[in-house]
Amino acid sequence: MTKPEFKPEQHKKYFRRSLDLLPGESAVFDYSRLTILYFALIGLDILDGLDSLGDSRKKDIVEWVYRLQLVPSDHCPVHKCGFMGSTTVIHLKNHPNRDKFCESNVAMTYMALCILVTLGDDLSRVDKSAVLRGVASLQKPDGSFKSNYEHGESDLRFVYCSLAICNILDDSSTINVNNAIKFISNCFNYDGAFGQNPGTESHGGSTYCAIASLSLLDQLNSVLDENKSKILERWAVNRQTNGGFQGRPNKDPDTCYSFWLGATLSIMGSLNRINKDRNRDFVLNNANFITGGFSKNMDSIPDPMHTCLSLCGLSLIGEEKLNPINPSLNITVRAANYLKQIQLRNM
Repeated sequence: MTKPEFKPEQHKKYFRRSLDLLPGESAVFDYSRLTILYFALIGLDILDGLDSLGDSRKKDIVEWVYRLQLVPSDHCPVHKCGFMGSTTVIHLKNHPNRDKFCESNVAMTYMALCILVTLGDDLSRVDKSAVLRGVASLQKPDGSFKSNYEHGESDLRFVYCSLAICNILDDSSTINVNNAIKFISNCFNYDGAFGQNPGTESHGGSTYCAIASLSLLDQLNSVLDENKSKILERWAVNRQTNGGFQGRPNKDPDTCYSFWLGATLSIMGSLNRINKDRNRDFVLNNANFITGGFSKNMDSIPDPMHTCLSLCGLSLIGEEKLNPINPSLNITVRAANYLKQIQLRNM
């Protein structure tokens, strides 16, 4: 059987097109437009395609991201500070609920910081104190974090985003790290993986958030002893089915889990236990060679998230022509090394 071919140039074009124009059904994502930008730019960086945007375009993107930053003011208390997902609300100048809608979100703040670092910004215009105090205001007594202050839900996704923000800004002094670790530990299940909250079903995405969070804190061994590590490794490896990975038992494989579970195993040093060739074939067989991009499965159309995470998964297993990624922060190693330089200059 002929092996599927990897065609990086088509996927570069897909991301560049995603930055310019999206189908009408994507309008529902306007409030989180930053998410689309994140996946497109991280994906381009993995493909070594950022230079194709040109310096002027990259500068414009950086300026747009900074327009999303909320800093302390009479209309913006510190618990709302950070980055929003879109400039749409900013334009609602006369809307009676404008100030209510203008609120940061830790997932958007994490993605904004990743975008800025990826594009070579030095983060000097980030109001670090306000961002970190904003994150701290979202931590609950059980150690978890809400997505935003007003009505945000709380689970491991936002624990990860909050800890990643602290890691990027090199300061975790405003949060209770011990309580965060306890919350992560309480999400560990009998089957060896993590649910989004204590007592919930184990899932590949929440397991990644737990392991990546502990890795960023350098506390992996404080929660997972040797026995727990072996059980978790077995659970993650057993999610590979038909070449791809499923998010939980009895579900169909989905290309994005090649990253969520691949990165989990990579952080644990166990990626060699999967069948990399079959995983590569599964991911590449879900590529669209007309439009570029990757879909979740054969019955779906490509989207920026699955395209980016498919490339992340391929990078983890050593696909040629792809830049390596940092599995804990989900940015390229190049961008992560640049971040270290920024942090060293600011010491």
